[in-house]
Amino acid sequence: MKHCIIVKFISEISEEQKVLIIRNINSLFQRSLEIEGIQKINIFQNCIAQANRADLMIEMQMERDALSKFDCSEIHAEWKSEYGKFISAKTIFDYCE
Repeated sequence: MKHCIIVKFISEISEEQKVLIIRNINSLFQRSLEIEGIQKINIFQNCIAQANRADLMIEMQMERDALSKFDCSEIHAEWKSEYGKFISAKTIFDYCE
């Protein structure tokens, strides 16, 4: 399955700050490949800077039962504690191919 996290950052963050934050988020999520059942991580940054666009999409390819392992992981806890303050909106979308 694919687990997608679509993020809109708070407006106070500059484009330069977004680049650094996204780089750090990428490093964090790449560590989740150590969790059994998570196979691939893709990080996509929006290329159109408009107010009505999301800034980031995190796409995780995983086995269905790996989602609960990820949700209980230190990586997920760090994601929420370190980066939640930068997020104004977030959408989660899961799908199977």
